[in-house]
Amino acid sequence: MSAKRWIWLLPVVAAVMVTGGLGYWGYQQYSLRQRLETALNNKYYRAFYSLVENVRHIEVLLSKSLVAEGAEQDSRLFTELWQRANAAQADLNQLPLADVQTARTAKFLTQVGDYAYSLQRQTAGGQNKSAAQWETLKNLYRQSADLNLELHNIEARIAQGRLYLSELARESGRGVQKEGSRLADSNFSAIEKHMETFPTLIYDGPFSDHLEKSEPRGLTGKVINMDEAGQRARQMVDGGTGYTVGRVTEARGKIPSYLVELRPASGTGEVYTVAVTRQGGHLNWLAGSRPAGNPTWDINRAREKARQYLVALGYRDMVPVYYEQQGGVAIFNFAAVQDRVILYPDQVKVTVALDNGQVLGVEASGYLMNHHQRQLPRPRISAAQARRKVSPRLGKVAGGRLALIPVAPDKEILTYEFQGRLDKDTYLIYINALDGKEEQVLRVVRSPEGILTL
Repeated sequence: MSAKRWIWLLPVVAAVMVTGGLGYWGYQQYSLRQRLETALNNKYYRAFYSLVENVRHIEVLLSKSLVAEGAEQDSRLFTELWQRANAAQADLNQLPLADVQTARTAKFLTQVGDYAYSLQRQTAGGQNKSAAQWETLKNLYRQSADLNLELHNIEARIAQGRLYLSELARESGRGVQKEGSRLADSNFSAIEKHMETFPTLIYDGPFSDHLEKSEPRGLTGKVINMDEAGQRARQMVDGGTGYTVGRVTEARGKIPSYLVELRPASGTGEVYTVAVTRQGGHLNWLAGSRPAGNPTWDINRAREKARQYLVALGYRDMVPVYYEQQGGVAIFNFAAVQDRVILYPDQVKVTVALDNGQVLGVEASGYLMNHHQRQLPRPRISAAQARRKVSPRLGKVAGGRLALIPVAPDKEILTYEFQGRLDKDTYLIYINALDGKEEQVLRVVRSPEGILTL
């Protein structure tokens, strides 16, 4: 090729290289922008879901304050309420919304926090809330319930892909010119409109997530080896005779265990993983891989299957306390009993498939961490005397059974457990069996999925 033709090609080559370089640089900038936008959107979604969680707790705490009688109990409730309200306001401020979309909601959260703080100082000094303050708390509870409902509606639209917070991020820089059905802006505006109807102020089975001891108390027996762990795991699985041990590994933690993988001997079917404690060979937890089909068992039948399963494992003094239904399975909480006292710290959860009654899961770590023979005190007051300590605002008060509840890592209290109603809500009230003090208030949440407490 002649020199003249090389000279003619040089500008072309240079242009191609420049164009390619610009294209590569543009792609890099585009990729960087996409990553930054994704990170920003994730921040918005984290803030929104945190807001939903905090408002849910605000509603529950306000409802508890309506039935709590003791100043000490009130003080604890108002302290957490103040913290949740501040956290919810911080979450709201992180969302890419104009003040006009959040002003009333932000003001409500500020008022809840301020009022809770003032009542916390009052009750910390031993002074109970007045009747007027109770009415104010009731109004706040109603308002928080409506706000909680609206936020859950937005959450459902996000989950269905009908609403995107990212649209707010793009539109907020130049102002939203229209309100489409997919714009979160219109949904928050609807909340603000609803909040205008309220006056402004001049203001999770119970104990299933109990406090655990630092060392497990429920482990008994000698240390076992891997072969023994595999044999015991097969005995712990519902229908375990049809399984073979795949592999065994060690797992450390508060409860050192062997992880045993069980596979069906036929070669087809679900796989189980069983955690067997090194000391004593107790069942720590169990998880099956089979998805449950359409329910054919009712809750009572499944509960009895769970009870019989625990008896076969040696858990004889256990009573069912609460349950939750999730799709095709039911999760039952069982608590130990000693001298007719329910030991709430000592719980085992059993998951039963509602299509055939097979036990698909067990969680016994709470029981293993806490279970031991207690020196239970004698009650100093009667159930009738404890009943008189329950808020007079509660109706249809029933119960009065003795229950041991956890209040600190190394502190448990003997109480009387009562159940009562206020409007449509049901509560569990725990009165100290020694001095009559109100120790705990839980709200019972009943839904088609089960019975839980908050």
